[in-house]
Amino acid sequence: MIYDANSIDILGERKDGGIDMFIVSSGPMDASPQTQTLLLDKVENYLTYVKGPQFRQEFPGKEKSVNIVLQLEEKPPELLLALCEKIAGWTEENGVRFRVEKK
Repeated sequence: MIYDANSIDILGERKDGGIDMFIVSSGPMDASPQTQTLLLDKVENYLTYVKGPQFRQEFPGKEKSVNIVLQLEEKPPELLLALCEKIAGWTEENGVRFRVEKK
C-alpha cells in the first residue's frame, strides 16, 4: 500500500552521482482504482519536485540522472505492472527513469 502522495518516501544520491527517489509500499499492492490513482499522483509529485527550483538548488545538474524506484514487498498484480510500464514511458518523456524493484 502506498500512502501520502504528497511526500517523498526516500531520496538518496548514488555513488555515481545520480539520484534515486523511492516510492515504498508497506504491504501488498492491489490494482484498485484508488491504488492506481495514488501511484500516479505520487509519481507526478516526484516529477514536479525534480523539475522544480528546490531540486535544482539541492542537486544542481542532476535532473537528468534521476531514477524513481517503486519498491515492493511482493510481485504486484498484472494490471499494476502494466500501469508501471506506462509510467516508465511517461517518466522517460520527462527525463527520469522509472523501475519496479522487489525487496
